[in-house]
Amino acid sequence: MFAGEIKQLWRYPVKGLRGESLRSAVVDVDGLAGDRLLGLYEPGTDKAVWGGSHPRMMGWEAAHPAQCSCADSAAGDPVFYEPGGAAWALDDPGLPARLAETIGADKGVELRKTQGSAGRMLVIFEASLRKLSEQLGREIVAARFRPNVVVEADLEPFAEYKLEPGTRIRLGDDDFTLHKPCERCVLPSWSPDGSNERDMELHRHIIKELDNHFGIYVKTAERATIQVGDPISG
Repeated sequence: MFAGEIKQLWRYPVKGLRGESLRSAVVDVDGLAGDRLLGLYEPGTDKAVWGGSHPRMMGWEAAHPAQCSCADSAAGDPVFYEPGGAAWALDDPGLPARLAETIGADKGVELRKTQGSAGRMLVIFEASLRKLSEQLGREIVAARFRPNVVVEADLEPFAEYKLEPGTRIRLGDDDFTLHKPCERCVLPSWSPDGSNERDMELHRHIIKELDNHFGIYVKTAERATIQVGDPISG
């Protein structure tokens, strides 16, 4: 058994780009509303352009515009912000070329809808993040792992990986179930600010010491609203 609190909420409207910090979010069987709904692809193909192959993508940010005075709304198309801060609308005809130029995608890019987040939401535990930082002797920031939810709980570091799939985890007023631990790709080894710097020691450590996992996926079959400050338990 454990208890704790939601400390951060994040949404990534476009796969591979930096996302937006939220105060609250709606979650249902499709996952967190507005999360990972668009992706970059090589023109005319199904080959994804992603942060592991083009880490400068993370110099860009995508965020949903505020709707009806609610900054956490997922209504409407996301707005794109390039590294210098200039804003682009999704339907701006110059956006694909500007993206391709700044991230080094020589074949160009197309923006398309994806299948979203596969109905799952990524949760990471602050105790595990602190322990990982301690093991490596430097701060490892949560942004490297692109979580949707960051929680503080009275679990020992990495204890979340011992929980059985299907374990009930309560976030706020609603029940979620543990789907599985998150198997990591190379993305966390790249700097999350788009500076094109790689931390190979972190990558090797996650593989050798953490069985290549960091974070857990949870799912829900019902519509739920979660907020920063909500309690969690399991």
